[in-house]
Amino acid sequence: MEIEFFSELDPNNQEPVILTVPDISESSTIGELLSRIHEITEIPVYRELKWGANVERISCSYYFKCGNEFGEFKMIEDLEQKISSFPKNGSKNELSLFIDGGIGLVN
Repeated sequence: MEIEFFSELDPNNQEPVILTVPDISESSTIGELLSRIHEITEIPVYRELKWGANVERISCSYYFKCGNEFGEFKMIEDLEQKISSFPKNGSKNELSLFIDGGIGLVN
């Protein structure tokens, strides 16, 4: 399966990567696909935030492109959802995904 993939959303660089993900089909879950993307890209599944003796693991957030404009993404909430149920809004009508591995902190 080929997907359009963003590892960051930068308005100055809107070019996604086209990833070929073997052994994944439309009947696979989005969670299975995201696990394979982590393997292929070596993006960590979580980040560790350390302060003092405490360590917190913060998971990535996952988004699918829900429109035709750059930046139109919605969060994936159910990793058991089938790939076939997601819109195909990539540049060549493929599934378009964004993995956000950043850590946002609020004081």
